[in-house]
Amino acid sequence: MAKFSVLLILFVLYQAAALIPPKFQWKVMDFAWACDDCCQEKKCALGNETYIPNNNMPTGIARWKNKLFITIPRWKKGIPASLNYVYLNDTQDAPLHPYPNWREGCLTQKDSVVSNRTVVCTFRIHVDKYDRLWVVDNGVTDMATDVKQVTNPAVLVFDLNTDQLLKKYELGADVLRDSSMLTSITVETVGKGGANSTAYAYITDMGSNAVIVYSLHDDEAWRVENHYFHFDPHAGVYKVGGIDFYWSDGVSSATLSQPKKDGYCDLYLHPTSSTKLFKMSTKLLRDKNAPQEDIFNGVEIIGDRGPKSQATACDIDPITNVMFYTQVCKNGLGCWNMDKEFNQANTPLILSDCNIMEFPNDVKVDQEGNLWILSDRQSRFLYESMDFKQVNFRVLTAPTNILVRGTPCEKKVLKGSPFISSKLK
Repeated sequence: MAKFSVLLILFVLYQAAALIPPKFQWKVMDFAWACDDCCQEKKCALGNETYIPNNNMPTGIARWKNKLFITIPRWKKGIPASLNYVYLNDTQDAPLHPYPNWREGCLTQKDSVVSNRTVVCTFRIHVDKYDRLWVVDNGVTDMATDVKQVTNPAVLVFDLNTDQLLKKYELGADVLRDSSMLTSITVETVGKGGANSTAYAYITDMGSNAVIVYSLHDDEAWRVENHYFHFDPHAGVYKVGGIDFYWSDGVSSATLSQPKKDGYCDLYLHPTSSTKLFKMSTKLLRDKNAPQEDIFNGVEIIGDRGPKSQATACDIDPITNVMFYTQVCKNGLGCWNMDKEFNQANTPLILSDCNIMEFPNDVKVDQEGNLWILSDRQSRFLYESMDFKQVNFRVLTAPTNILVRGTPCEKKVLKGSPFISSKLK
């Protein structure tokens, strides 16, 4: 048994090593300064503290064509832009480009916005199949010290082909609470797409334990609450990077299944401080007038991943029907083949590395079947200190079918089957 455990650990480490070197890695996050004399412009930003290198910590990613979007929440002062991107063909320490551009992606020295396209503070983002970038903006600065509300929280939708803002919807007091912290957004599209398509955005409010639903077609939002959206007090203890801390974070991440026979999807979701996975039909979520009793009974417990399996983010690969999720306390990545029973045997840790994957914060599957993982040492950033002479932030990527090969998450194909997915060849 002990020999098997050693082999399993070595296999997991081998899998992690297969992703080395990372696609991107940084000691500190730097920017592609937009000027003729970039050094002088950077020097100015350093001087007036609109850029404090050590205060920039990424938390979210999303890939679109030749760009990888990277978010930096305004935990502290000195964040030039919260929504940024790098080019995939750039160097490992590629500089960040504010989105949609330098002027509108940044705040002024007095912490004000210059455009309704400016994103003040976002954690995680979503790219849909119609080349739209969905962003939920908390609108705040200096979250870790002295919170300042710069703009109202809002949902922004960009056309990535033109960089034009398609829609901005400000979230009001009817759906928000004083403790609201909007951490992720995922989108269900209904119909053929285009200007007349129906889309619903599901936004996790980690701070006040709710899911906010926004209808693009109706241009309105409503709040959904359930007791399963709260944290589990037995899962609030963490140890990452040698640092012990306690979080009481509620529902923080959600991802959508493929449409079911009834035309609706299941929204899979979990609180950060929990080891359980839940789901809720979007038939209920889309109905702003759904009875409270239906909402109360509408969340299903899928199962428990086991001790120390808290996750910050999850995403589903529609090709393999596998859910991937971060494993914060294990510095790794877990998976679940959704065609199988949810139990500890079918939810293995498939990647783990205490160096390159310390505090995996976000995970995304792109439209080509590639998985993207962001690790950022967040526990050191918030509770201790970081050594900026070392690499602190990494983006890893690999095809999903390669990652699950040989694991309980792999899709088994019967011998002689006339259908063998090209992804499994």
